[in-house]
Amino acid sequence: MITAIVSPYSFSGSILKIEDAVKYARINNAKCLMLCDVNFHATVKFIDICKSYGIKPIISFKHNSKVFYAKNTSELYELFEAYNKNDFSKISLNYIPLEDIYFAYYLPGQRYLYEIFSKFLGCNPVEKGVLKKIYCDLQVSDYNIKSNQVLPHANKNFLEFRNVKNPIYKKRIEKEVSIIKEKNFVDYFYTVYKIIKIAKKNNIKIGPGRGSAVGSLVSYFLGITSIDPIKYDLLFERFLNKGRNEPPDIDLDVEDTKRKLLIEKIRKEFKYVYYITTFSSIGEKTLKKIAYENKISSDKIKYLLNLPIHKSVHAAGIIISKEKINAPIKDQTIEWDMESLNKIGYIKFDLLGLKTLTILSELEKKFGVPRLNDQKTFHLISKGFTNGIFQLDSNIGKKVIRTIKPRNIKELSIALSLNRPGPLKAGIDKKYANSKIENSSQKLDVLKDTNGVLIFQEQIMKIATEYANFTEEEADVFRKAVSKKDKQIMEPLLKKLKEGLLKKLNPNIVNELIETITEFSEYAFNKSHAIAYAHITYYLSYFKTHFPKQFYKTILKYDSSKSEKIILELHARGFKVIPPNLTQNELENLENNIFEIPITLISGINEKTGLQIIKNKPYDSLQNFLQKNPNINYSILESLIKIGSFDYLSDSRRALLVQLKELRTGINTKMLEISSSLFGKKFSNEYKTEKRWERCDMEYTTVGFCISKPVEKVENKLSPLSLALSRNQKIASHVSVIGGYATDGISTIKLNVPDGEYTIIPEKDFLIFQGQRKILYEIEKLNSKEDIEKGNEFEYVSLKEKRIKIKNARPVLDEYIIFVEGEKNVY
Repeated sequence: MITAIVSPYSFSGSILKIEDAVKYARINNAKCLMLCDVNFHATVKFIDICKSYGIKPIISFKHNSKVFYAKNTSELYELFEAYNKNDFSKISLNYIPLEDIYFAYYLPGQRYLYEIFSKFLGCNPVEKGVLKKIYCDLQVSDYNIKSNQVLPHANKNFLEFRNVKNPIYKKRIEKEVSIIKEKNFVDYFYTVYKIIKIAKKNNIKIGPGRGSAVGSLVSYFLGITSIDPIKYDLLFERFLNKGRNEPPDIDLDVEDTKRKLLIEKIRKEFKYVYYITTFSSIGEKTLKKIAYENKISSDKIKYLLNLPIHKSVHAAGIIISKEKINAPIKDQTIEWDMESLNKIGYIKFDLLGLKTLTILSELEKKFGVPRLNDQKTFHLISKGFTNGIFQLDSNIGKKVIRTIKPRNIKELSIALSLNRPGPLKAGIDKKYANSKIENSSQKLDVLKDTNGVLIFQEQIMKIATEYANFTEEEADVFRKAVSKKDKQIMEPLLKKLKEGLLKKLNPNIVNELIETITEFSEYAFNKSHAIAYAHITYYLSYFKTHFPKQFYKTILKYDSSKSEKIILELHARGFKVIPPNLTQNELENLENNIFEIPITLISGINEKTGLQIIKNKPYDSLQNFLQKNPNINYSILESLIKIGSFDYLSDSRRALLVQLKELRTGINTKMLEISSSLFGKKFSNEYKTEKRWERCDMEYTTVGFCISKPVEKVENKLSPLSLALSRNQKIASHVSVIGGYATDGISTIKLNVPDGEYTIIPEKDFLIFQGQRKILYEIEKLNSKEDIEKGNEFEYVSLKEKRIKIKNARPVLDEYIIFVEGEKNVY
């Protein structure tokens, strides 16, 4: 009887962690250990761990009544090939009869864990599966799995840039090409270049760049990135240098709706293109769930942590080869994860689907590529109008952008870099905002772009090379060490840095600089990545500023999850929002400030159905609608009634819903009334016209936001409600509430308080005060006139520093305290 372990990667209930199984084999003096899974997910891991413990690995596979095993590397590849084709008829490998194999699923004392895990996976546990004695006397050679990936080969002239005349660019390109060739990465660059060409040929938008690759002038000249690294002072050494031995990593962002198409086109070009497997494993949350279901403490089943429970396809990575590769492959997916592939030398190419690029592509087709440095654009986003804007549509993103108030791409890249928990917790955003006003004279040239504040990783590298004579490789090692707080590497390099700095700068500046590097370096961001993504953020913001209606329609088309915020922002920018118009008149074209909700926001209406409904309008009755659109579900018509698209047919939506019910059931209520009068039976078809707040309820339950207002007129003497909610600011509004819906006369939200007049301030929920109160916002310090804006009759701003009170004003920034008329507490 031969012992074979089954790993958790078979997803059959096994809890035999590979390393634990191999350790057990070592303790029990086993010379070899056989793995027999239903796939080859664990092959590389198993071989690697076995070798590290001096155990000879044996890879086998069960097919029908035989267990085939590989005696050497070539036989292992033969086993992969039979598995890939699901054809074992021609295989020449040795095998063991199935009845002579003992399959182990768990270690001694782990039966209860095995049963719990099997139950969780929905598997039936085997009766005997404990790993006890290990019997395995098979004679096999060492496996030596290596990548046989062959990248597309570049021609001799590929990296020749003869037309570069500018001496700065010429020197830089020669240096980059030299390193790329020395490291033998030419074919890698050529493959990425070919991917870009395939994308452009098929009108598939690729982002301006991602990660440190944006610092490469070669990448820019080849069209891989669209950011000039010299213009933005980006470092090639952050991406690639002589000290780096691993392949470069050029990730590409691609519009998400066309990623699959791009991969198909790449496969057509190179033939051998594969997806990569990735695994989900048990985390703390899942462990607690399993413990709860089995009514035991999670401490008793902690061994199950990190066991794989599900396989899927890597979100971005693909493997490209000009020749067939020796690997287990199912459904065009290599069964190994990226860790395994890296270990044996495979190079992946990351294509990340980005919804933002799909939106951007559609807008650029209509309006062209935006021009840079448009101040109207920067002014709009600096107030926090960033819903739907890449990297800035979170509540924190809005605060950061209001603090930084960028006026160019470089400042926008700083805002994106600081929009992370670490830098915000350290207060670097405020430090930078203050530095814009203070204009300290003691700035290093390296830190001038960031007003003396350390923000980018590249700045650390430049300080090291320009002031302390570090080599570029040393600077990159130092950058990694300080960002990871690796003291062993960091301390001798810090000493060298300090000695070098003291030769060029006075001790006070040096000490301050060293303190800054040690304190804030872990928050430093990749400048190349920030600059590239700042361009995407800016382009979207430009369209939002200059083509708002089309921008919002496109955003809602691809992402309806934040529809209420978008509607509120439309109100804040002065637009009147109406339901989908089903009359002949094009209301949007008659008035520029009217925004018609896209019909696709209604559940069940996709783009094709929406176009059909619009094409067939006008509709003079509900019956007419159904006649023109016979394939459309009644529920869609019901939704259109509830949001007000048929209000032109009746002043009562409830009456229209009754008509729809008649059309649905075929029962004519008028005939029933006649029948009841003739035969003396009582029949009532009375209905009350819905109240205004009930219309709000219909809309909210249908599309998740309100178009109507629960009351006709409201006098709001504070900020528009839409301003506070769309910009995520803690500023007050006056509202009227009826039936659980509050309105300031422009926008309507759901608010569960008794009917009445209120002053409300959005916080985590709302601060609510009865009646219309006056509001005073006390600001400690005003950095610029843009920190406040024109307010309403009951709004005041007090400048504590100068003891000035400004009437009809409200804050744009987020640092202030609120005094509410008649309240002792400060908010």
